[in-house]
Amino acid sequence: MPSSEERKIPGVFTTTLIIVLGTFMALLDTSILNVALPKLMVLFSVDTKQIEWVLTAYMLISGAIIPITTYFGERFGYRTIYVWSMASFTLGSLLCGLAWSNPSLVAFRVIQGIGGGLIMPVGMALMFRFVPKEKMGAAMGIFGLSMAVAPSIGPTLGGLIVESFSWRWLFMINVPIGIISVLLSHFVLPDTPRRKMGRFDVWGLLLGSGSAFLYLLALAEGQSWGWSSYPIVMLFFTATFMLILLIVVELNHPEPLLDMRLFRNRDFTFGVLMSCGMFIAMIVAVVILPIYLQSLRGYSAIQTGLILMPQALAMGFTMAISGRLFDKIGARPLILTGVPLILFSTYQLHTLSIDTPDSLISMYMILRGLGMGLTFMSVNTAAVSTIPPMKMGAASAMSTLVRNVAGSIGIALTTVLLETRQFLHLHRMAEDLDMFSPGWATMQQSATGVLAAAGDTSASSAMTLSMMNSQVLAQAAAWSFGDVFLIFSVFILAVGPMGLLFKKKEKREGDQPVFAE
Repeated sequence: MPSSEERKIPGVFTTTLIIVLGTFMALLDTSILNVALPKLMVLFSVDTKQIEWVLTAYMLISGAIIPITTYFGERFGYRTIYVWSMASFTLGSLLCGLAWSNPSLVAFRVIQGIGGGLIMPVGMALMFRFVPKEKMGAAMGIFGLSMAVAPSIGPTLGGLIVESFSWRWLFMINVPIGIISVLLSHFVLPDTPRRKMGRFDVWGLLLGSGSAFLYLLALAEGQSWGWSSYPIVMLFFTATFMLILLIVVELNHPEPLLDMRLFRNRDFTFGVLMSCGMFIAMIVAVVILPIYLQSLRGYSAIQTGLILMPQALAMGFTMAISGRLFDKIGARPLILTGVPLILFSTYQLHTLSIDTPDSLISMYMILRGLGMGLTFMSVNTAAVSTIPPMKMGAASAMSTLVRNVAGSIGIALTTVLLETRQFLHLHRMAEDLDMFSPGWATMQQSATGVLAAAGDTSASSAMTLSMMNSQVLAQAAAWSFGDVFLIFSVFILAVGPMGLLFKKKEKREGDQPVFAE
């Protein structure tokens, strides 16, 4: 039987499909659990702060583990690390499904996060080792499906599982898929050559993982602890100080864990920056539209998912097409087509009201999905396609780590803006409301009519106040959602022109996949 190094490289579709299987699982776990948190709070008798660590623990450990990707991949082979990552994720999923308390679930999420954090950067490194450059766009189009569809269907699938089955199946569903992925990765994919590594970059690990951990922790807990509180300020200060030291250390290390020299590559730098900007822009809809639809409109998780699903389908469709187009025309035309679609749809979403038709929301989300599909695939592929094969592991680790932090920034920024704008609108509306307001008489009539049916109208004033308060809260919330989309429209307008900085497509002979020596 041939060794893994001598094994024939499978086709582009087979290679990509195997890697997408693992990536899809890891990304799905970032959103599928959200809808089950209220139920877990009751089952485990814990409060919101305690249950949030089920999400936070996974996010922190999956971000902090990324810096070791390059060293371990070069030292032991990327295929080997990918198999062990999938095994860790699958084992963690099994243990989470068997958890008996909140602390046990948090501990098992750490095991799951160790594998989940490595799956994407290692998988991308494998793709760029095995897929020829002239077919990389098509492969990234398929790979991008997991990035688009998994977070979008997570809440819907999670809601369906929680409503129809046990919450444990949110984790158990990963086990059979994980086993299949481990077996396919081990027996189908060849391993990359291993090379003798020099002195392990201990300071790079401590500073890289430490700064990522502290940044993610501060962004995750800033809302509950207070953004100006001493712990959050110190977390940001320490993380920034460690980041500065990390840059100095890595630039002077012969074999750094996080190769800062990659940013000397123009397309990689622009690609990472724009990818982060677009990822932050995508987060806004992922975070606040489910809140808008469920809290303000009273929809279930399944109904919400059905309204948001068209975006995922549109995004997947354009990713598949843009992958092939990228191989022919390059990134710039696709980005300059996709960004205006994202900008237009995001701006239109600022008109959200309490009674905006579902069909209109879905239409805007379809346009957004088309734009995201064109832009994301093109930006991500352009960012790493000019990197030498032996640096692919470092490039995928760096881009994944920066994107994870950017995603956390997007979530934190969205939450803060939503809360701030709602408070502002609530305060302004409350100033203009009294017993002589136009709506007061109408609501008092409604309240009196309801109470008259019960035979007692003495509480009509109290009921009118309650109805007025509910109306004000709902209107303030609706306006705040619109404000957030308007603010992010300006953000997209600022980031979009960066697409002009990418180099035009150059005609050249197809390259074959190359292994690092």
